[in-house]
Amino acid sequence: METLEKRVKIRQNIVGEREPIIISKKEYSEFLLYQKNIQKVNEEEIDTDEAIKIYKKEKKEGRLKKIKSLAELG
Repeated sequence: METLEKRVKIRQNIVGEREPIIISKKEYSEFLLYQKNIQKVNEEEIDTDEAIKIYKKEKKEGRLKKIKSLAELG
């Protein structure tokens, strides 16, 4: 069996203190999609937290109305 040895040289000023890794383009694309989805979930959590904060504030101030049916909205 023949083995091929390939070396890639990366300048230190590009990498800095980080350790570079090599992954396939498909894995990198999946990682980026995962990261984007996580960011979306975090943004939704922030929106939900803000809505809860507003709800609690308005409830405390008595600004919320209680209705018995949706017909009362119209």
